[in-house]
Amino acid sequence: MNTASVKLVFRKDKAKKDGTAPVWIRITANRKSRYIATGVYIEPKHWNDKKYQVRASHPFAPTLNDQLKQALHRVQKEAFDTPSASAVKSSVKSGGGSFTGYFEQFIEGLDTQDRYWDWKKYRVTLKKLRASLGNEIHWKDLDRQALLQFEKYLREKCENSVNTTRKELQRLRRVIRQGIKDGIVKPDADPFLVYDRPAGESPERRKLSFEEIEALRLLDLKTGSKLRIVRDAFLLSFYGGGIRFGDICRVKPEDIKSGRLEYRMMKTGSIVSVPLPRPAMDIVTEYSKEAKVHLFPFLKRNDEKNPVHLRRRINSRNVVVNQQLKRLAKQAGLEEEGLTFHVARHSFADYARRQSGDLYAVSKALGHTSLQVTQNYLRSFDRDAVDQLADALWDEKGGV
Repeated sequence: MNTASVKLVFRKDKAKKDGTAPVWIRITANRKSRYIATGVYIEPKHWNDKKYQVRASHPFAPTLNDQLKQALHRVQKEAFDTPSASAVKSSVKSGGGSFTGYFEQFIEGLDTQDRYWDWKKYRVTLKKLRASLGNEIHWKDLDRQALLQFEKYLREKCENSVNTTRKELQRLRRVIRQGIKDGIVKPDADPFLVYDRPAGESPERRKLSFEEIEALRLLDLKTGSKLRIVRDAFLLSFYGGGIRFGDICRVKPEDIKSGRLEYRMMKTGSIVSVPLPRPAMDIVTEYSKEAKVHLFPFLKRNDEKNPVHLRRRINSRNVVVNQQLKRLAKQAGLEEEGLTFHVARHSFADYARRQSGDLYAVSKALGHTSLQVTQNYLRSFDRDAVDQLADALWDEKGGV
């Protein structure tokens, strides 16, 4: 019986928009070939066609070559005395094969689709899973006990909250169920059939009162300073219906017409149109004078050409902005803990509900896809609403 040949190949024809191309494993037997992705993407200049490895010029060459070596070894092991390329590929992805290998394939699919945030989150999940259950996990290893061990690791070692733990398990479940859909394992092999995820908790969302927003607005900050830019972007987010940071970064002066801001949300792709109050228009007027492309100078001119690069740029800028917000909070005499740019969205949602009582209008301003999403979003503020109701119903002496 002949053994199928296994070889690393660099697929320039599969290059992505950012110029990187994938390294695949080619399995050839009886003049027929099949390919398995390794998850490694590099620029053509970093690939050595003679040695079938990443050149030392790449900053992560040792790590990538080790990853390729392990992937190649795994396939070679399955290819021993297997005459069919399809059989080798099927064996690699079979129920007795590597779950971590399949997980890597799943993550690569997200990368190919330019789903940067999902790609990033699932990479973290896989890293935690390997730290909990071992670097090489097989499908047959995934049972109720493995899930309990993973949950314990998340709660005790990673010190993840209940909600974060649930999300990590949810991502793991999605990968497993995708494997079932792909025919890798049978439906009754799903370990989540005999395992219950921990119950979720309503998150404590930080919000600012209108008075606290005013304290930020009244800070005397130097025009053009980093703190001034961050403060004004935060205020525009609040006044403009709780615009997320990624969307604030992309706002251009021409997006504001006749006192309204109209933009397409990055998260959902839906169009949101909201009227801007005078304080917001004052900010727009000031920054429109100096704007080169975007209203606020968080992005560079070419950042939006590549979706993955754009999301990475926004992510890195968001980290810096959140640090500067804490400095602003200190100057305004506000609590620094938990203050992030997203708090502007929380604050708008809570303030708008209190003032209007119109949940449908609040939902539309936030760009939510349904009222249920808005209700879930506001759930953590419900205790304050009940307290306000009690204050309105009863006097200070507890009478009627």
